[in-house]
Amino acid sequence: MEPPVSYPQSDSYQGRRIYGKKSGCAKFSCVGVVGAVVILVIIGIAGYYFALPALMPNSLSGDFLNMVIVPTKDGKEKMWILTDGSFNFIQTTKSPGRTSTGRECYFCKTWTYIVDPEDQKVLKKTKTPYEDIITQIDMIYHNNAVWMITREYGENEPRVEAYNSETGDKEMDTKEFISKYPDLSAGLTEVHYSKDDNALRMKTRDGREKLYSFGDSKLYKDYSELNKKQDKDSTIITIPILAAEDNSSSPRKRFLTATGPKASIKDNKSRVERIDDKDDYLENHLKIKVGEPGEKVYLEGIMYYDDEDCAIVIHLDKLGKKSDRLMTCIDVKTGKEMWTVQPDEMFDEMKIDEEDDTFSSLFFTKSNIDVKRSGNLVVLQLKGQGIMGFDYRTGKKLFEMDI
Repeated sequence: MEPPVSYPQSDSYQGRRIYGKKSGCAKFSCVGVVGAVVILVIIGIAGYYFALPALMPNSLSGDFLNMVIVPTKDGKEKMWILTDGSFNFIQTTKSPGRTSTGRECYFCKTWTYIVDPEDQKVLKKTKTPYEDIITQIDMIYHNNAVWMITREYGENEPRVEAYNSETGDKEMDTKEFISKYPDLSAGLTEVHYSKDDNALRMKTRDGREKLYSFGDSKLYKDYSELNKKQDKDSTIITIPILAAEDNSSSPRKRFLTATGPKASIKDNKSRVERIDDKDDYLENHLKIKVGEPGEKVYLEGIMYYDDEDCAIVIHLDKLGKKSDRLMTCIDVKTGKEMWTVQPDEMFDEMKIDEEDDTFSSLFFTKSNIDVKRSGNLVVLQLKGQGIMGFDYRTGKKLFEMDI
């Protein structure tokens, strides 16, 4: 005789959990709750990245990418500020035998703001969509236009674009830039801006490598051809130098100037920067005259900006695991300091405290700092924090914008 078969009863806990109608309602309720949460999250994200910027047209949103100061016809300055308005996140993908983690983005785009530095009012705001993560965009003011050079990444093609500096309207896109030069007709695969050479290094789909010089708006075969052109430049110039005292690795830097043919100074800049010994060859053969170094020492000094009028140096008040940064503007013609901005007037994050955080060290923070100047406006920018404006004549702090 077969043993009796036992079935779960509807009033037992197990029966209710597996077989009862209540279990089905609970299951669908859970799915409904999860779905509702997901929908709310999506609505929240969409609201933040679409509705909020529309409702607040005079405020800056997104992560700071770059900025440039643009002189205007009325003799004043405007700031062009670029931010990443994408929704960026880290995604982990698992497959049999493999796990990969990478950065992704939704609603990939940048915001370009034209801002009046006097009152920080947004004069114009432009959205530019992208296909993938935005890694780097260089901004250059050249020939009354703002150029934006977008580094290629993933789905993003390299871009070379120019905008009218007065109106903010696009004057040239990548296709129009390419159409000017037959050697670029196959299209671009890579583009990289070199600040030192003030040139674009480009690679094309048919295997060419070309250089576009902003100095003369011409295309060159390679750096060798560009250097040959520059080697013929005998224009007499004076450039500021921060030279290491005693040896090249010394943290003690002194300010000096070098005057001579432009090509000769460019080729021998590293030699000029050595002031630990007298080099008669520079003056007698290379026609470069090096001025006497100033008495002031700039500890771990870095020249973040220079032109024919001034040099702006950021340096430490003392050496050690804890120190503050100072920003000093030096007159190139006289070698005298015009002003110095004290630590309490700059970003707190520029302070160095290796005992508290290794990543606040000089090594990790110096590449996140940049300085720009046009007319009477000097802008200090710190990646991940924002920008500060200072009066070029006095060093007085004019504004601070968290971005």
